[in-house]
Amino acid sequence: METKYGLQPKIPFGFKSLAGFILIFVIWQGGALVWVNLMNMLIPATRSGFPSYITLLLSFAFLILGVFLITRYFFKIPFRSFLFEGKRPGFRKFAIYFSWYFLALILYLIIDIAVHPQAFTFHFKLLPWLSVFLVAAPLILFQCAAEEILFRGYLYRMFRSLKAGAFWSIFITSILFFLTHGFNLEMLNNGIWGPLYYLLASFSLGVVAYRTNGLAASTAIHFAGNLFHMTIWGYGASTAKSFGLENIVFRHTLDTRFLFFGMLIIWISYGVFQLFKYKRNRSYGSGRNS
Repeated sequence: METKYGLQPKIPFGFKSLAGFILIFVIWQGGALVWVNLMNMLIPATRSGFPSYITLLLSFAFLILGVFLITRYFFKIPFRSFLFEGKRPGFRKFAIYFSWYFLALILYLIIDIAVHPQAFTFHFKLLPWLSVFLVAAPLILFQCAAEEILFRGYLYRMFRSLKAGAFWSIFITSILFFLTHGFNLEMLNNGIWGPLYYLLASFSLGVVAYRTNGLAASTAIHFAGNLFHMTIWGYGASTAKSFGLENIVFRHTLDTRFLFFGMLIIWISYGVFQLFKYKRNRSYGSGRNS
């Protein structure tokens, strides 16, 4: 595995970095609260439906602003250096991981439909779906990038400076991500498998960030998952329904156990592929050196 990610540029663990995290949270939540209330007052349509979804996702700008201010003025780290290892965006890595995970989710959906055909309703209408998709997709990417910048960016680097930091950076950031996502009412209403699904997703994103040496791959996977759940596959109690998002297929009730094991198979397949790739590269390197 790569070990560089999270070391350069450094965010040492300590009072300063913890205080920075608290300030990031205050800037994010305070700014979002003012923004949403202001928009609701000026534009009443943003109080519900799809306009409220747009307003909510745009509020993640305050999360990015918080991370920018703290990294730039607390730790003197240029934001470009903070975002990109080597100061270059990983567009190719982003495209590869987005395509892989999105196709894996489509395969999962096909299998779910084949196993539980009675659980689905198809109600695809091209123009309404496309109009919502074109607006929602970049905003979903914006939200996912903001969350990755906080969890696999700032917090990851902060805990990476500890002894055995690779373990702690993955473990702690994954638990924090899981706690903020896995215990919402939508998941809790579906039993223990909903939180377990988010726990699996949290650790997987942490491992991918470590393994790929940056934020591009984890952001791509995060984006692919959210885009799939918000625009392709809807289900009974999904927040997408309350926000007026359009889906291609609709599952009447969410089978979180089936979802958990489906995602588990996807991530086991990823691990097997990475192990095979590592052994192949190692054998190739040994062959060249002999």
